[in-house]
Amino acid sequence: MIRSAGVFHISTIKDVALLAGVSPATVSRVITQKGNIASETRAKVYSAMEQVNYIPIQSQALNKSGTISFSIARDPKEMLGNPFFSDVLCGISDAAKKSDYNVQFSLYYNIEEQIEKSIRLFKKKQADGFIFTSVMSSDKDLLLKSMQEKDIPFVMIGSSMNPNIFSVHNDNIRDSYMVTKYLLDKGYRNILFLTPNLKQDVMYDRMHGYRRAIEECGGDVSANIVFSSNEEVDITKALDKVMEDGIAFDAILTMECIMSLIAMKYCQSKNKSVPEDVGILSFNNATYLDKVSPSITGLNLNPAVLGAEAFQLVYDLINTNPQAMVQKSVKLPSEIIERQSTQRTLA
Repeated sequence: MIRSAGVFHISTIKDVALLAGVSPATVSRVITQKGNIASETRAKVYSAMEQVNYIPIQSQALNKSGTISFSIARDPKEMLGNPFFSDVLCGISDAAKKSDYNVQFSLYYNIEEQIEKSIRLFKKKQADGFIFTSVMSSDKDLLLKSMQEKDIPFVMIGSSMNPNIFSVHNDNIRDSYMVTKYLLDKGYRNILFLTPNLKQDVMYDRMHGYRRAIEECGGDVSANIVFSSNEEVDITKALDKVMEDGIAFDAILTMECIMSLIAMKYCQSKNKSVPEDVGILSFNNATYLDKVSPSITGLNLNPAVLGAEAFQLVYDLINTNPQAMVQKSVKLPSEIIERQSTQRTLA
C-alpha cells in the first residue's frame, strides 16, 4: 500500500514491475514460480513487493489458464469491411504476448450464447478473463450482471453508465462533435449522418455530438440522420430517397469505412464532385482510405491502443484484488486524419 498526500493507493503488479525494473509478466512468473527467472531478478521483485507492500492473491495466481477471451456478439455481416475489430484484436494480441498470455477470439450471434459460453469457459478454467465490445444497449445490463454475479474478470471496450465497470473507450460525444464541427469549419452546411440502425450507446452518443455541433452553429445549417446497413444496395436506396425527397446535402459523415467508400461511389455516379460538391468523412480510419481517389478523411480512434489498454486492465483485474484498483475507466484521445475528401476550396 502506498500513501501519497493523504490518499491511499493499493499496490498492483504494475507498481512492483516498475520499481523492480521488469515487466508485469516477469513479476507474475516470480509469484507463480513458473519459468526460469534469474535469482537476481527474483530478489529485485521480492524486494519491490516488500517496499510497496504488495500481497498477491496466491489462490488465483496458481490456478490460471493463461488465456484472455476477446468476445463479440454480432452478426458477422455487420463486421465485414470494418477494420476496427481486427485492429483492436491486434492490440490485444501484442499486449498479451508481452505478458505470456494467449488470446481467444469468440464471435457469437446473440447475447445469450455469449453469456453461456463465457461462463462455461471461465468455470472450466479455459479463460481467466474477458474483453467485450460492440454490445447492444438492450443487452448490456444482462451481460454485465451475468459476469458480476459469477465474479468473472472482464473489461468493456466502450463506455458504461455503471461506475463499477472497468472500461476503455473513446469519448463518442466529443468525437462526433469534433468531426461535425470540422466539416462545418470547412464550409459544409448540410451534413448527412449516415449510420447503421444499431441500438448501441456508441451510436446514440455520436448522434448527440453531431446534433450539438449543428445546433451550436445555427444559421442555415441543417441536420439529417439517415439509417442504412453497410450493404451497397441499402446505402444506394437510402441516398436515393434523400435525393427524391429533395433533401440537400453537401457532406456525408459515415460510421464505418466501407460506408464512406460506397457513399463516394454514389456521389460520383450522380456527377457530384468530392470534395467540392460533397465532403466525405468516415468515423473510423483504415489504411485503404488513403489508397482511393480522392482519398477519404477518417477519424483515428486508436483501436490498437484500445485493445492494448483493455488487455492490461483485465490482466490487472486477474492478478490484483479488483477492489484495490482505483482507475476503472480509461478514456483515449482521437484524431482526424485529413485527406482529399474534405479539402474543399472555400470561395
